[in-house]
Amino acid sequence: MIIRLVAKLIALLNSNGRASEIGAGIAFGLWLALVPGGNLLFFALALTAFLVKINLGLTIVSFAVFLPIVPIADRLLDRIGYWILTRAPLEPVFARLLSTTIVPWTRFNDTIVMGGLVVGVVLFVPVAALATLFVRLYRRYIHARIAQSKIVKAIKATPIAQKLSAAIAQVRRVWPAAA
Repeated sequence: MIIRLVAKLIALLNSNGRASEIGAGIAFGLWLALVPGGNLLFFALALTAFLVKINLGLTIVSFAVFLPIVPIADRLLDRIGYWILTRAPLEPVFARLLSTTIVPWTRFNDTIVMGGLVVGVVLFVPVAALATLFVRLYRRYIHARIAQSKIVKAIKATPIAQKLSAAIAQVRRVWPAAA
């Protein structure tokens, strides 16, 4: 199970998928992790992830990676959300939204939900740009060096590495590289 997951990640980084789609997928996963689940806003964001052209696999992986880390930022998200929700010019807008039938299900008036939404919006472009840059640098410089190193060649000779290699080949057959 873990071997297949590692194989999928390696195949993704080395695939012909666009680096920008991979970067956007990572940024979207962070955004999803910042917004607490169980409300309409989270489900709308998750549905959006399926509708836009991003790497859905890395969205799910980055969501799973960031989800246990995000509670460390809850105090900051709470402060940011409180600051936004208590701005006098926005109070009539928020009051009107709360009087509608569907918008209250988004729980936007929860300080952590609002803070997570806003921080996710603010961090989306920088995280996507950094992740895209990392993927491009990895593909251009790091991958070739790692693949040709003596350590990797020695590891490739082990039985578990051969299973991993077979799993990657199988993933590529089932999950072809994007154009």
